[in-house]
Amino acid sequence: MSAGRRQRACASLAVGALVCLVVPARAARPPGVEQALLAASVLVGSGCSGVLVDGPDLVLTAEHCIDGGATHTLRFSDGSRRTGWVAGVDREADQALLLLEEPVALQPLRLAPRPPIAGTVLYFAGNPSRARFREATLDRTGRCPSLPSLGNALFTTIDGVPGDSGAAIVDGAARVVGLVHGGAQCRIATPSDTLRRLIADVLK
Repeated sequence: MSAGRRQRACASLAVGALVCLVVPARAARPPGVEQALLAASVLVGSGCSGVLVDGPDLVLTAEHCIDGGATHTLRFSDGSRRTGWVAGVDREADQALLLLEEPVALQPLRLAPRPPIAGTVLYFAGNPSRARFREATLDRTGRCPSLPSLGNALFTTIDGVPGDSGAAIVDGAARVVGLVHGGAQCRIATPSDTLRRLIADVLK
């Protein structure tokens, strides 16, 4: 049943009367979002996540996932492996761009053209080695002590676990709105506008 529709729940009483309650139907999940997100999700090294974005040779992840190395082994949803070279980082936003030594034959996601507003339903799958596709909600944007220079971190209802860092959060059109950051003080994601600037700076 499509979003906004209503369905009736009816129950018979002992006296034979029929009582019907109008309850809201569960919103339908946008078609294709789960498949697109899972296909573009990347395992970074042995313990982090990433996502193929804007091209068959570009992977975005969290900067704290690539600290200490110029290259990283990346595993993709089709079973292929590539070496990813660190092409650029934004430490204030905890974001990194990796350039593949060879493109993959997978469909990359696109970045969302504008930030989501509070209340937007979002989707994520977490670490691809144990993907768990689920819905989340954007509560607000703001500043978190773990990333004090980032003023528009995405505060969501995502219950992330270790290994989800760098995983994509997408909207109903499977466009990337941010990357999971986590942190002990806040459950946040880093936004797509800084991702867009990072890609532009590297490719200009």
